[in-house]
Amino acid sequence: MTHRVILAPAVVRSVGKLRGPTFVALRGVILALGHVPRPAGCRKLRGRDLYRIRLRIDGVPWRIVYQVRDEEEVVLVTHVARRDEATYRRI
Repeated sequence: MTHRVILAPAVVRSVGKLRGPTFVALRGVILALGHVPRPAGCRKLRGRDLYRIRLRIDGVPWRIVYQVRDEEEVVLVTHVARRDEATYRRI
């Protein structure tokens, strides 16, 4: 079963500004969520209906935060950000 991947407008803007290996790596992980919405290593965020994936690209930690709607077969990516103290405060 394949899920449709939808990006929030803020994700489109932030990922659209990236170039090179960072863009390619993030794009690949996001597209893969359509085939496996809950891959190994993803974690459900406590108290929310959201999941997160951690990844490191060229030594820089990144987070992808998303929601899985199985009944609609949709993965909604809500945030893609470099990891810092404020990453989860903005969610």
